[in-house]
Amino acid sequence: MTEQKEKRILLICTAGITSGLLVKNIQTAADEQDIPIRVYSAPAIIAEQAIQNQQIDGLMIGPQSEYEVNRLKDFLNYKAVSYKMIKKEDYETLDGEAVLKEILASFM
Repeated sequence: MTEQKEKRILLICTAGITSGLLVKNIQTAADEQDIPIRVYSAPAIIAEQAIQNQQIDGLMIGPQSEYEVNRLKDFLNYKAVSYKMIKKEDYETLDGEAVLKEILASFM
């Protein structure tokens, strides 16, 4: 089996606080399954800067930041970064396993 390159997934929300807790749960689930991803979070306000300055393989957007899609859409298309909305129930319950499954289905 060839070793997969680690994927970098950025998770954004309005302030970055809740997403920080969710990131921890996602990363723990990925580490337990030996899935080569690095998940981190940032407030939506700096998402464009993060996308521009970092290698990002996928963007997960918190449900309360859905409006950011319109603001970032052209930039995401230009940088060829795929994005996916996080399901509200997964976000509210900080379900790292469920969000990890979405990441794997969308970006791996």
